[in-house]
Amino acid sequence: MNRESEKREKKSSDKPKERIKEVLLLCVLAILLIIVVWQVFGKKNKNASDAVTYSEKELKMARLLEKMEGVGDAEVMIYEGDNEVESVVVLCDGAEDLRVIMSVREAVATALGTEEKKIKVYLKKE
Repeated sequence: MNRESEKREKKSSDKPKERIKEVLLLCVLAILLIIVVWQVFGKKNKNASDAVTYSEKELKMARLLEKMEGVGDAEVMIYEGDNEVESVVVLCDGAEDLRVIMSVREAVATALGTEEKKIKVYLKKE
């Protein structure tokens, strides 16, 4: 009988230690899971906002504009609806110069067959 009571006491004293180990292991696993999810989804969201797909027309327009004096590096986004150009956004290094803005608007309007008022030119962030 004495041995059985010793075993019970030993088991009962080991239970809290095992429970603490299980809780600590669960906490470590939860933290690891959070880190992995953050790394995977955090990077995807960042890359998704940076990844912009340009159409062939937009790429050609940007290359054309970059050949113009004062424009510098350029990006073009064309928004079309019902087979006509609704608006165009141009980002370029030279947009701080009013002459460059006017030249870009005129070139884009002529190339796309749309009105200059549908074209917005903004300074590209460095």
